[in-house]
Amino acid sequence: QSALTSLFRSIDKEQENQLNRSHILVLIKEFYSNIPINMKKYITNPLDWSDKDTVYSPTPTPSILTTPFCPSGSIPIETPKTLTTPAVQETVEVEEPVEAPEPVVAEEATDESASPEKSVRLPPEDDDEEEVKELKHDIELIGQEIPSHLTQPREQEIDIKINLEEFIYVTERLLGEDPHPRALTALSEFLEDSFQETPQQRQSRQLEEKLAAKHHAMMIKINDLFDEWDVDKLGFLDRTEILAVLSQWQKNSTKPYNIEMSKQICKSVEAVEKKDLLRDDFLDLCQTFHKVLDSDDYMDRLLDFVHLVVQTQRGDLRRERKRRRWLEVMELLPKISGSDHSLYFRSFFDIIEKDFAYHGTGRLINAYIALIEVDPDADEEDEDKTLLRYVASTTNDQNILMGRTLYATQKCISNQVRRSGKAVYINQIRNNNQVHLWAMDRWAVDEDRDGAFLVLPLKNDQEKVVGVVGVDTLLSANPTQFLPHEISFIQNVVRQLSSGFSFLDARHKFSRTLISLLETIPRKESAVLSTSCYVVEPVPHVPSGPESPEKPDEYVLRHVMSLNPKTNIVEIMSGVNRETIRRSDSTFRYSEDTAPDNPNMDGKRDYLFACLDKRENVQNRAYGTDHLAMCVEDKDKVPVFVIDLDTGKDKSKILKQAQIKSVRNLLNKMVQVFEQLLEEVSSDEKKFEADWEETLPDDLRFALRFERMILEDLKRRMSNMDVGGLSEIKSYNEPPAIIGTVIQVVMLMLGICAEEELQEWSKIKTHLNSELLKKLAAFDPLAKDTKVDIHKANDRLKGLTAAEVKKGGSMPTYLLYQWVIDVISIIRVGETSRYPRFYCFPPVLP
Repeated sequence: QSALTSLFRSIDKEQENQLNRSHILVLIKEFYSNIPINMKKYITNPLDWSDKDTVYSPTPTPSILTTPFCPSGSIPIETPKTLTTPAVQETVEVEEPVEAPEPVVAEEATDESASPEKSVRLPPEDDDEEEVKELKHDIELIGQEIPSHLTQPREQEIDIKINLEEFIYVTERLLGEDPHPRALTALSEFLEDSFQETPQQRQSRQLEEKLAAKHHAMMIKINDLFDEWDVDKLGFLDRTEILAVLSQWQKNSTKPYNIEMSKQICKSVEAVEKKDLLRDDFLDLCQTFHKVLDSDDYMDRLLDFVHLVVQTQRGDLRRERKRRRWLEVMELLPKISGSDHSLYFRSFFDIIEKDFAYHGTGRLINAYIALIEVDPDADEEDEDKTLLRYVASTTNDQNILMGRTLYATQKCISNQVRRSGKAVYINQIRNNNQVHLWAMDRWAVDEDRDGAFLVLPLKNDQEKVVGVVGVDTLLSANPTQFLPHEISFIQNVVRQLSSGFSFLDARHKFSRTLISLLETIPRKESAVLSTSCYVVEPVPHVPSGPESPEKPDEYVLRHVMSLNPKTNIVEIMSGVNRETIRRSDSTFRYSEDTAPDNPNMDGKRDYLFACLDKRENVQNRAYGTDHLAMCVEDKDKVPVFVIDLDTGKDKSKILKQAQIKSVRNLLNKMVQVFEQLLEEVSSDEKKFEADWEETLPDDLRFALRFERMILEDLKRRMSNMDVGGLSEIKSYNEPPAIIGTVIQVVMLMLGICAEEELQEWSKIKTHLNSELLKKLAAFDPLAKDTKVDIHKANDRLKGLTAAEVKKGGSMPTYLLYQWVIDVISIIRVGETSRYPRFYCFPPVLP
């Protein structure tokens, strides 16, 4: 083994600790054929060996590349091996052949040995380019004569290299465990003389290794290109997309040769029948490209160009997908924000800021929203009697813009946009005298600082301008100009903001009607102590796949307002107080173990969602009090609100069917008013039912319309009351205190009796006749000539409730009391229109 180790070191010229296996085996067979016959008896016949007989250990896994990526006629490229010494493997004992060699006639030993296969090698790097071209041409010619077993990999191919241990194993297989000295010496001399690598062979080997490394790098680049191009990880590429990119490469080609090659490549893609190319199909297509180009350099240039285009398209695709998701959020927010405009406006600012942070090189932007209002101080001769009021802005401008106004007489970009309805872009604010700066000290930060300014109109569904949206880069570092894709995205977001604004505007205008409803229910049904209103919001369904089954509609409830039983004031929930109730985390539970006695009670703890699912009234006991949930639907049978009525701990006050029907009548009137409001918003045409509506803002107008519908319904009930009903009251010499108080307030509000005459019952009861019923029916609390002091009426009714009147008085007295309360409510709502009002949306606070 020492001698064989020295032999291995001497013939390993490159000191790689490995030799070519096939070359060693060929030389051993030549050595056997050329030695004298008398020496053949000391060695085994290598011509009888199989491939397995030359393997030192179980066959190692070959490291072979995928389908050879080379033009036809060129040398197949093998994978370069790592130049390290393999680990020492265990010795495998192999039986030597038992049969002795046949005797033959002795022959003289010849010194000639079979010459190894000749191959062309790369020239040194300092050789001329012409020699390199000639060598490559020779390689192509040689490649045509290479045997097929070298160009086509076998299923189980033995490693082409042999290390020291394997060399010792093969030579011991030839010479035996106790080799003859003459045979060992002859083999050593033969191998040392025969295993001489010529410069041409060295160049050929180096060229093969270089081509193999280049092929390996190209295969990695192609696979990386496929992975990067397949953004959705579908496992295939669209043929039309590949053709589009290659067509772009064809347009960029200028030289005639490049143009011709690009045309052939495009034709090869068009010839592919498959629409979706898998990874193997893409590799085959790239192999076709390589054959057409017939150059590794041109192939690298093509792959680099495609990689650059794919990277650009991938960045644009990611940006567009993110922006599309943000637009979907903007579209969904009006329906899930509980009619809270501040949340909607703040989300708009967040989306704009995040887009510039992600896709705008981290630039800072400022934005604001200004809405059109009627100018109360405008002169009669002024053509434009409106102004712009800033209602929302980003954090940096909160202290500067909030609450400020731009009058119609001011010359500025915002007024220009709201009049023309077209967006205006200014790339330099400093040099434009039409830009009105509220904070001039910002120029002091940097004298050379400048910014861009983009103002867009905010329109409703009828394309009518209702405000403006401004975005600037005054606080951003250079570059400050907006890019085209940024302007396009801002326009899309503002367009979505306009659509959501119309929806929120209608809901917010209707909030005053909801307040009237919550105040009216306890007034009509004294058993109700408190009322709450929940807005029904849909939960968006995200499908899990193209064939995912449609799920039933799911909702959440957002608590928007409730009537405080202690103060009788409706409290509007906002911010953290606006509770969101989901079906999964509903906390409504029984506070008592006993089941409710009323058969109309429902046993589910989430009675609000039970009402929503059944679209019917559901009673339940939660937190120790009895509740009645009533669902309100629009004309399309879509749930809009859920009204929760709390009747307290006394089970005797649970609402009966007649009382529930009375409350449902109020809800139907509310739905009717809501539909009228939505119709006006969709048509942008106001439909006034009386003269007094023309001067009122929309929220008060519809609230008063709801209040008048309740009063008119009460008048119809009072029309059934004849004089005989009043005769019962008139028969009293001294009426009970409750009846006397109600009659006094009625006489005072109608102006029948002066205030000093209200203490004389004998004079009051003379007016209890048919004329009183006519005056009650004709009374209009909103008429211009109507003058009622509701404060004096409230002072007389202080402490008197509907339950006390119903219990201590007669039915006519109870109806008169309801008439008094309804009239006071209408006048109180109407009086709020006399005070100065901003736009229905209050400013957005940080």
